[in-house]
Amino acid sequence: MFKKLLLIFLFLSTTNFLYSQITISSPVIRQIFQRDLNNQATVTITGSYSQPVDTIQVRFTPVKAGQGTAIDWTVIKSAPLGGLFKGSIVVKGGWYTMDVRGLLKGKQVGNISTIERVGVGEVFVIAGQSNAGGSSLLEANETAATDDRVNCANFISPRTYYSDYPFRHADLSQFSIIEFAQLTKTSAIGPTGLGPYYWGKVGDALSAKLNVPIMFFNAGWAGASVRVWRESAENPTKGVPSDFQSDNPNDPIRYYEVGTPYSNLSATLRYYGINLGVRAVLWMEGETQNLLNLSAARNNKPQPVTEASYLDNLQRLIKKTRQDLGTNKLAWVVARTSYSGDLDCKSNTIPLPPPPAPSPIIVSAQNKAIADPTLFPMYPGPFSDTIQVAKLRERDQCVHFTGKGLDNIASAWIKALTEDNKNFFQTVEPILADTIPSVSLDCISSGALKLSLPSGYAGYEWVNTGNNTIVGTTQSVTVGSGTYIARATRSNGNIIQVPQFTVKANTPPLAPTVKALSDVNFCLGTSVALQSTTEADNPIYEWVSSPAITNLPRTKDISATREGAYKLRVIDKNACASSYSTEVKLVAKPRPEKPFIATSGSTALCQGQTLTLTSTNVGASSYLWSNGEKTQAISVKNAGTYNVQTVGSNGCLSPSSTDNIAVIVNSLPSTPQIRALSDTVFCDGASVSLVLTPSDNSTKFGWNRNNSVNNADNSTTIKISGTELVKGFVVDTKGCQSLLSNAIQVVKKDNPQTLSIVPKSTYSFVARASNKVDEYVWKLDGKILSAKDSLIRTVDKGTYTVLGKNIYKVKSSSLPLICSSAESEKYDFNPYDDKGLSVYPNPSSGTFTLESRYDLDKVIISVWTMDGRAVYKSDVINTFNSPRKIDVSALSEGMYILKIESTTFKLTKFISIVR
Repeated sequence: MFKKLLLIFLFLSTTNFLYSQITISSPVIRQIFQRDLNNQATVTITGSYSQPVDTIQVRFTPVKAGQGTAIDWTVIKSAPLGGLFKGSIVVKGGWYTMDVRGLLKGKQVGNISTIERVGVGEVFVIAGQSNAGGSSLLEANETAATDDRVNCANFISPRTYYSDYPFRHADLSQFSIIEFAQLTKTSAIGPTGLGPYYWGKVGDALSAKLNVPIMFFNAGWAGASVRVWRESAENPTKGVPSDFQSDNPNDPIRYYEVGTPYSNLSATLRYYGINLGVRAVLWMEGETQNLLNLSAARNNKPQPVTEASYLDNLQRLIKKTRQDLGTNKLAWVVARTSYSGDLDCKSNTIPLPPPPAPSPIIVSAQNKAIADPTLFPMYPGPFSDTIQVAKLRERDQCVHFTGKGLDNIASAWIKALTEDNKNFFQTVEPILADTIPSVSLDCISSGALKLSLPSGYAGYEWVNTGNNTIVGTTQSVTVGSGTYIARATRSNGNIIQVPQFTVKANTPPLAPTVKALSDVNFCLGTSVALQSTTEADNPIYEWVSSPAITNLPRTKDISATREGAYKLRVIDKNACASSYSTEVKLVAKPRPEKPFIATSGSTALCQGQTLTLTSTNVGASSYLWSNGEKTQAISVKNAGTYNVQTVGSNGCLSPSSTDNIAVIVNSLPSTPQIRALSDTVFCDGASVSLVLTPSDNSTKFGWNRNNSVNNADNSTTIKISGTELVKGFVVDTKGCQSLLSNAIQVVKKDNPQTLSIVPKSTYSFVARASNKVDEYVWKLDGKILSAKDSLIRTVDKGTYTVLGKNIYKVKSSSLPLICSSAESEKYDFNPYDDKGLSVYPNPSSGTFTLESRYDLDKVIISVWTMDGRAVYKSDVINTFNSPRKIDVSALSEGMYILKIESTTFKLTKFISIVR
């Protein structure tokens, strides 16, 4: 049976209301709003609250990254009243978790209420016959959606084919709204779809391509021809004759149930199309018409369906849907389909029935409808007559797709919507969701409350969902605590539904009292404090005035600045509003005329000058200047803006004078800026030029150097060659000197002193410095050597020089400052011909220094007596490139032979030990 649910988005329960501070009525879980051509939709959010709040906020978070555009907490309703709220927000296409919360004075009240799945995407209504609505095979022919974003109206529970009464239907009120669900294998796409059929695959492909959720409604009806659809649309109070009538007048399939099958499509469009929006009707029908023609041909009868009759029926049906919906913008996508057999297509009775076949005249009629400019917007759907026809009678009942055929027809629909009709989703203007009207609530007592809808609708209906009874058909209704829905009917018959809401009857608080804390006869331009008292515990305050003043503070007490009658009501913790307090009437006393100010001269002063300001005296008994003085004329010498008010005989101040006087004191010209034309840190002997840039037309320039002014420095550029702190100034035409400019610190860095070259050993000499040196530059015959230390070892003959460098870090530059000394005096080096080995001192008391002209490796040093006995031998010296001492002081005085050996060098020398 169909779920017995009324035209409301059923999701809430009384239990939820009692324990939640915020209860969401709409949208419900998995509700999808049709997006517009800008990939967005206005989502209306309604609900109730059970604690005092002054602000309702909403937040949208994509279910998965990339499935939408997040919206952080955003206000959708300020100053809600009566425990109910409604607000709207523009949301981009996507699949979201929606959170709603209430605030009071900027702080969250109670819990955050959540709808786990809400979408902005694409809504489609399917119509036609069984190849649109599903076949009786059910389980064998189901294709579930795998994407969580593909949803449907799951009306039927349990799903049955109604095989005994395939053309009957229950009362429309039993299926007018449902809970939405993902399109699974066990889903039935309501109101009359029998199962997922191939629409799950279509939905998966669309959600993947468009990256938005998809909603399907299915009004398809097995065997219903376009004639039946059209006649039931034009004759809603009659049962339309079936295309398959029997001779039995009591046969239940002889006539369709009154209004069907069109009533399902109409209800879907006029309920869901209004409340969710819709992109298009997806129409697939033509097989029944072909079947009728094939059966007639088999019985040698005239064909009942012609191209003209099919076209006429389809044209009238489309126009009727648009008429009922109240817009010609409703798009139709029409499949080109006709392939069928006759009623006994699989019979084995002789003579055998004719084989199934397509009908060119039906497809031609469908193409003509698509091309008819008077029916625009119309778009071609798939051409299905070539799908699953290779094997004779392969289709179920020679009509319904099975197995691979389901995949093929799904692919054909996907291609039609995304490829054949290029830019379909960017250009086909959809029907967007209508705005849900607001419900207002007035508390009466603990047993009664008043509910009201806005005026201007053609009809109203209030339903108590607890007992499923209509409790009123007027704009307002008095009811008790309970759960209700409301319907507002537009003049074209379209019904806008107010989602289910739960309310509780409460006694409103007593009216507060208000009193003025000062004279109610007040001067214009001043204020009167209004103070209130109330029995309500921590209420929300709502002030109003006559004449009306917008945005009066929602506080216990206010300051009134305008004449009028003020009153207050309070909203208690049950969201009930009290009656208004007794009015407090404020009367404003007139003010003197606005005065004018006369000046004694120019308002541009130099320091020390004064200016006299004089006020007019119309209606004045005294004066009040902006600087506190109280005479008619005042003298000023300070810069500023001066105005005056006169005081009338009734004690009221006039408005401030119109001609506010701006006094300028030209004490100093604008401060100039100085800048350096090169680095301000340099080596001794260099300099930097500083340039002064005045910011006005100054006529004289000056410089402050190390806090001293030299009158001779009067140009805009000076050269600095030492360490100084430099600032500039200018003098204007009035002789006023500016403040000192920005300071530039100039720093002179010392160069190293000239170095001298001193021999260190036979093959080395050192650069001697009198001050700090960071780096040495050695030259041999004018060519720079690689050595950078103070000590250099050399074997090359020539003229040597050296200079020193000091390296300074500079904060303003990534490169260091390098200051160099003058080049040293030349040092001529002519090495002694010692065969490559110098031994000194020789003779000695026993300690000798050995220095090789070459870099040697694997060296062994030995000492021998004159008669050939070895008396000393060193360990292997891996690297011999610097002076090395040997101690043979244990040997007796006398002559010895010194032998040095390496892998590349051998030498023998005499040494002498003398003491």
